[in-house]
Amino acid sequence: MRKVSALSKRMFKVKSSRLPVKWLVFTRFGVYITIANTAHSAPLRRNLFLSEAAVSKTRTTLAEVAGAAGVSVATVSKVLNDRADVSAETRRRVLKHLRDSEYRPAGSGLAQVRELSRSIEVGVRSLQYAYTITVLDGITASAPANGFEVVLGRIPSSDSGMINAQALLKSEHAGAIFITADASSPSLKELDEAGFPVVVIDPLRLGDSKCSSIGATNFTGGATATEYLLSLGHRRIGHAAGPHSVDCSHARLAGYSSALRKAGIELDETLVTHSAFNYDAGRQIAPDLLDRSDRPTAIFAANDEIALGIMEEARRRSIRIPEDLSVVGFDDTFVASRASPPLTTVAAPLVEMGRVATRTLAQMISNDVVGTRHIELATRLVVRDSTAPPGGGSP
Repeated sequence: MRKVSALSKRMFKVKSSRLPVKWLVFTRFGVYITIANTAHSAPLRRNLFLSEAAVSKTRTTLAEVAGAAGVSVATVSKVLNDRADVSAETRRRVLKHLRDSEYRPAGSGLAQVRELSRSIEVGVRSLQYAYTITVLDGITASAPANGFEVVLGRIPSSDSGMINAQALLKSEHAGAIFITADASSPSLKELDEAGFPVVVIDPLRLGDSKCSSIGATNFTGGATATEYLLSLGHRRIGHAAGPHSVDCSHARLAGYSSALRKAGIELDETLVTHSAFNYDAGRQIAPDLLDRSDRPTAIFAANDEIALGIMEEARRRSIRIPEDLSVVGFDDTFVASRASPPLTTVAAPLVEMGRVATRTLAQMISNDVVGTRHIELATRLVVRDSTAPPGGGSP
């Protein structure tokens, strides 16, 4: 009702100004009014939910944009016409000032496309995994509230695969969110140096990167999972870790190792495996833990997908869960509660990570101060039916 009231007031003010209203356009991001050509101005398109100051703002000139960007009017014109003889850094700077000033050209051109360019690219490696879908749920839920439209892109699947920085710099996107990208890669450094707003969720490697990132408390989560298994009475606990090259794998392994050390248990490196973060990889490494004569009584897996792969291999060997083997995962994706038995896991706030990434990107695009470049959200243990004391008895 408040929105309707504010809309009514602004509609009245537009009408009372005696401007020739041509049509209203309703979108997910607001209600826009298009004012027909007059003798002194080009068509205007304004969001009726914007502030009155924004509605009444005078039209920005090319000279003003050029002055703010520190370039010539001719350079701004080249950018508007998508000329190739402008460096990526200069193009990005000019486009930033065009967007910030809400410049509107009289004719058609790149900037008119960018008038609606509140689009952001979200780069993913694959849509096959529950983790990615859950993070995307948070991004797409918060994008409209921040005035964004989401465009999905593909990150090269190999760790060495490079994001095409030049394509993004020349695109109409206002910024980008990458899910599990290498924040230390040259391509992301190039985007950062060019002033292109980027946020990375769960970076594979952070290094000395200056780009903003959102993650979870992986060390604490790994320690919590292991401490819980220790509290049940388990002393021989295996760890199905993620890839050697990924930061969160190291952190979860470190948390596991720390919990064992505090309990006075020496780390047995033969009980630690490494694999990709997926179901098939979990099945592939499971024999290394399950086919031993001194099989562990519990396994902490670095994510839910690996945990489910291990549970399937245990089932094929008639190893009962949790009577013969306790299993704990990490992430608490929607597949965890649907497993048989339902999986005990460390819940990472995946939806909230997507929301925080979107809000952070919005701040960067608006030139607001971002409090911290690297944010870690708290994890928590979710106990279900895949864990029990050794032998299935009471603790």
